[in-house]
Amino acid sequence: MPLASVEDVAARMGQPVSQDDYPRITAFIEDVSALIEDYCGRDFERHQDQALTLQAEGGPVLTIPTRYRTALTVSAVEVEGQALTGAVLRLGYQLVSDTEWPRGPVTLTASWGYATVPASLKAVTCAEVIRWLSVSPGTVMEKTGDLEVQYAPGAYAQSLSEAAMSMLSKYRPRMASVSLSV
Repeated sequence: MPLASVEDVAARMGQPVSQDDYPRITAFIEDVSALIEDYCGRDFERHQDQALTLQAEGGPVLTIPTRYRTALTVSAVEVEGQALTGAVLRLGYQLVSDTEWPRGPVTLTASWGYATVPASLKAVTCAEVIRWLSVSPGTVMEKTGDLEVQYAPGAYAQSLSEAAMSMLSKYRPRMASVSLSV
């Protein structure tokens, strides 16, 4: 799902987009959107009433993976094809059962994701597309003072800037450590 439109990019550039540039900007938007989803480890679409199969490890709590937690609602839970009642979603990422979860697959019917693209994601997408449009193909470094340009020796690869990655940090999974004692 594209995280911005050509019109969003044009509005931020302050000028209309010509018909000749439309396909190129559309392709850049798709590329930037894909790079953002890869970098953040999830998509930003709204998934409605979809089956989601998780592996339970036993115990009363089934933890939902990070990529499914945004605006998560669970409408049904099945274990081995049998409907399970009494499971409660707690803290938006733990499904708590009255009894122990069996080891093995648990299927949820759930909805998750953003209904609309967050403004910050749209801003990052547009900023990266505009940056890509302003750089000549093959250029890996430009310097304005004393004019310096460096070209890549082979095919060039578009990538997210450091600024974009910094702005996207809140959408990435958090790393944590757990202390274990014996």
